[in-house]
Amino acid sequence: MTFTPLYSERLVLRPLAEDDAEDLALRRSDPTTAEFQAWTVPYSVERALELIANVNANDGPVEGAWYQVALEQKKSGKVIGDVAMFVEEGGRTALIGYTLHVWARGHWYATEAAGRLVEYLVEDVGVHRVEASTDPSNLASSRVLERLGFTLEGVKRESFWIDGHYSDDAIWGLLADEWRERRGPATHRDPSVS
Repeated sequence: MTFTPLYSERLVLRPLAEDDAEDLALRRSDPTTAEFQAWTVPYSVERALELIANVNANDGPVEGAWYQVALEQKKSGKVIGDVAMFVEEGGRTALIGYTLHVWARGHWYATEAAGRLVEYLVEDVGVHRVEASTDPSNLASSRVLERLGFTLEGVKRESFWIDGHYSDDAIWGLLADEWRERRGPATHRDPSVS
């Protein structure tokens, strides 16, 4: 499935480009950003270029591979973070994740971007279930998922090895019907397309 930019009230979700590598490396090198993630810091520009090349090997989300997109502010054109999706084999379940620059947090961008991504996965890709996992101590991420209607389904104890220690993994789920019931019809189409 070819990925074309998605639009929300304040954001454009667009494919990553090589020009995003320095910004991606800077974001991933921040210790507070990496704290709940599976990468180590510092995160080099070379690693960022490799990630971008791997993601862009596909034109969009494909089953069995992560696909990541940049979050760009409509007004300024500045990249504030990224969101990622993984469509499982069979195409009925997808996983999502999101990462923002420190300075972009606290403005509900993660909620807006993740919500637009869920809408895309449910309405355009046709998934039945969307999942996310968080470290249980990542309260900000948990609040994003709660606002979007995800249900905390359980915690896998010491199931995630990160930075030399085990971490718990909170599993969140949202069904397509639950999303539609909460959101109604799709509302964030590109206004320039009729």
